[in-house]
This record gives sequence, structure tokens and C-alpha cells, in this order.
Amino acid sequence: MNIKDFLEVILMLKIIKNGLLYNPEYRGQKDIMLFNDKIVKIADCVNVPDKDFYQAEVIDATDQYIVPGFIDLHVHIAGGGGEGGYKTRTPEIKFSDIIASGVTTLVGLLGTDGVTRSLQNLLTKARALEEEGISTFIWTGCYEYPTRTITKSAREDIMLIDKIIGVGEVAISDHRGSHPVKKDIEGLVLESRVGGMLSGKCGVLHLHVGDDKEGIKDLLDMADTSNILLSNLLPTHMNRNMHLLYQGKNYIKKGGFAFI
Repeated sequence: MNIKDFLEVILMLKIIKNGLLYNPEYRGQKDIMLFNDKIVKIADCVNVPDKDFYQAEVIDATDQYIVPGFIDLHVHIAGGGGEGGYKTRTPEIKFSDIIASGVTTLVGLLGTDGVTRSLQNLLTKARALEEEGISTFIWTGCYEYPTRTITKSAREDIMLIDKIIGVGEVAISDHRGSHPVKKDIEGLVLESRVGGMLSGKCGVLHLHVGDDKEGIKDLLDMADTSNILLSNLLPTHMNRNMHLLYQGKNYIKKGGFAFI
């Protein structure tokens, strides 16, 4: 390596001083050294190299929290809304808004509108965000059932498209969805699970739960009577009312998982 290349490399050195570190447990006040955007040292004190030989960016993080990047598994990266007419549609999310919230990994999804917001657009947006510097995945599908896919089935989407890790957000107990019955949900869970098994992915069915009075009754029945693995089911918006929150508590007690 010649001296010019060497100088270009050392300019990538960055030291964060005196931050309150969680990873995720509290580790106390620490210094962190990064080289080429990779953490190479965490210690009580990392000395700044002699500037006659090195150039390093030093960030004073005194009284600031340093935490691992957050994972958000439910983000309408291609925009959402539109339920109040065309003018209520929201725009695509910006990279700057994502990282400002501390998110470094996300899972994008569609919602009510699976017509003007396509899975192809969702996939392209996910790839664009990853090029900007975060990790991205997506759910295939939208509110409606049978849900939309890129290939001819959810299983094929999960198996053949790298960024697709499961199905979502399919709506239950919501007037904006298609009201799939228990048998429909079980079939889609198995479709997701097998696709995940064959591709080494989670194969989760991510369910939007609305305000209808039945809530997650079908999921509670499945927990008691079905051989469906609850680890492949993830209902969301479980804090929208007290009845649903109570159902979610019972669902978790039965071995299920829920997302607020």
C-alpha cells in the first residue's frame, strides 16, 4: 500500500467518547472506535491517535445514549393512507427519517391499498433504502384475502425473492379487509411456514387486527384446537382497544406472540 492509499484509509477512523452504552444491557460509560464503519474496539477509554500521524473524527457523546440499531418490522416504506380519498395518500418514507429514529433494519409492507401501491414498488423501494445504508426486508401481500403476490403464490414469493421473509399485513377483524375465516388463516400460515422452511427464512404471517368485536378470536381458537405453530403467526395493532389488549394477553399466555 502506498502512502496515498494509507492516508485515505486512516481518514475512516472515528472515535465516540464517553457515551452511555447499552448492547442491549447497560454497560456503563464507554468509548467506541470505528474503522471503515465497523466497530473495532469498545473500552473505558480509547486514546485518540497522535494527529501528526493519524486523522480521526472524535465525537463527544457525554450524557448521550449509545444503543444498537433498532429493528422495525412494520413500516409502510412505499407510503400509506388514501382511505380518505386520493389526496390523503402519504408519500414514500425518506432514508433520513428512518435513521433519525435509530432504525437500521426494517421490514416494509403494503396496507389497505394493494392496487396503486404494488409489491413490485415495495420491493424496489426496499432495495433503494438498502443502497442508502440500512438493512431491509419486506412482507408479501396486503390487507385483502386472497392476498396479492409477485409470483403465483406466497410460498413462491418467500422462496424465490431474497427480501421477502413472510406474508403481511393481511387484515382480520377489519372492515377494510376481506374477513378471512379461520380455515383461510390456517392455510396462509402453512403457506408462509413451508416457504420459510424451504428458504431458511422466518415464514411468518403478519396479521393486521382491526376494531371489529371478534378481535383475534380465531387465533385464540387456533391456539387451543389447531396444530398450527403460533411462532409463525404475528398479529399487530394489539393495543388499539382494551378488549383486544386483553385478548392479546391471553394469546401470549397460550404461547403466541403479538406486536403492539
